[in-house]
Amino acid sequence: MVDIKIYTTPTCPYCMKAKDYFTKKGIKYTEYNVAQDREALREMIKISGGRSVPVIAAGDEVMIGFDQAKLEKLLEENK
Repeated sequence: MVDIKIYTTPTCPYCMKAKDYFTKKGIKYTEYNVAQDREALREMIKISGGRSVPVIAAGDEVMIGFDQAKLEKLLEENK
């Protein structure tokens, strides 16, 4: 399985949904709280082109927001 990174903020409901999805599926991920981690914020902006969260990176693929169907496809393609 490819490394999963998720860039979040503490109050983002879609971030919470994405993390809950990963937890329920048993998918390991690394979370970066961009509200507290300025380096992670810079990295997120570099890979996504913006400040919207969540940003989910799976290998070379980047997804902005949480769309379960798209996320499942992304994960399937990056096994």
